[in-house]
Amino acid sequence: MADDNITLDIHQFIKSHLFVKNWINYRQHVYEKSDLLLLIGQIMELFKMEKTLATISPPVTIVGDIHGQYPDLVRILNSRISKEEAKQKIVTSYSSNRFVFLGDYVDRGNHSIECICLVFALKVLDLKFVSLLVIMFQIAYPTNFVLLRGNHETKAINFAYGFREELENRLGKKDGFEIWEKFNEVFSFMPLACLVGGRILCMHGGISEKLESLDSIDSIVRPLPEVTDLAQDLLWSDPMDVQTLASISDTPKYAKNIVRGLAHSFNDAAVRDVCRRLNLHLVVRAHQMIPEGFKFNSDRKLLTIFSAPRYMNESDNRGATLQVDVNGQLSISVMRYTKPLRTKALGSDEITRGDHLPDISRKKSNSFIPSTFSSSKSTSLKK
Repeated sequence: MADDNITLDIHQFIKSHLFVKNWINYRQHVYEKSDLLLLIGQIMELFKMEKTLATISPPVTIVGDIHGQYPDLVRILNSRISKEEAKQKIVTSYSSNRFVFLGDYVDRGNHSIECICLVFALKVLDLKFVSLLVIMFQIAYPTNFVLLRGNHETKAINFAYGFREELENRLGKKDGFEIWEKFNEVFSFMPLACLVGGRILCMHGGISEKLESLDSIDSIVRPLPEVTDLAQDLLWSDPMDVQTLASISDTPKYAKNIVRGLAHSFNDAAVRDVCRRLNLHLVVRAHQMIPEGFKFNSDRKLLTIFSAPRYMNESDNRGATLQVDVNGQLSISVMRYTKPLRTKALGSDEITRGDHLPDISRKKSNSFIPSTFSSSKSTSLKK
């Protein structure tokens, strides 16, 4: 690891990421291995400070999958800057706004490194503003940036779906592979869910029959190099979309998730049951590409958010984010796509499966190195 006496100039690091308008033809940022090691070391300590079930108070913006679509990430961050901050061109002012990211920062897109480095750096910068309060008053870490783990923040998945390859291509195979392993060590400490305002439960994948209480999440011990049981469902589960007897049952039902090859699928009754037992207004998750960017299920008790418009340049989908204001009012912002669609577009999501990937957990690292916003009508968080 890097020398403890050397620190990363986090302001300069962030500033160097924010000139997206100059990224003609997908220009890439140039990274030094030493800077990445310093960033990884700092963010690791922050995740260790947080609980497995993170908490945050409104106002907050909830963001779904990003998948390496860096210009879209910066659009989302810019959308929450005040007019006064925009006039002053305070490029690091994102830390004055609150965000919950639901995971899947990496893979699929062309700029996974930029995406994960920017959100990590913003969280580190956030700590600099609140560390004095922590030291003086011994209060719980009052973060403005909650970064949840997605299923692509697991080693087997980002080995196969682009992140490892991107690091190796840009840093060289030896250094790229080393940094990839360091990132995955950090991912193993990330929170798995977040409670917003005490009434909105967020995760990447979905609910689980093992979710008996909120303490069920908080009792999950990290690091988690491999996710199993409740943690696996929080990262991988999906709602039942196909009309079956189980999906329309008034009794909570969970079934094997045959689309993903692991974890579970759950019906509307299961969502209503979890909301009743845990006193929740809404469950918010990501994990699935949604053509309109968002989709309600389960009598509007479940909301899926996907924040990568024109996903992989192969789908005509929009992106969306959820805003929760200080009074609990909810609104959805929809992002239109800004890049051209590929000539031969697939037009549908390429589902990430977890049952046919290489088992890399037991292999040594040197044993292989493979080659415009609009808002919907607001609803209230309060009853």
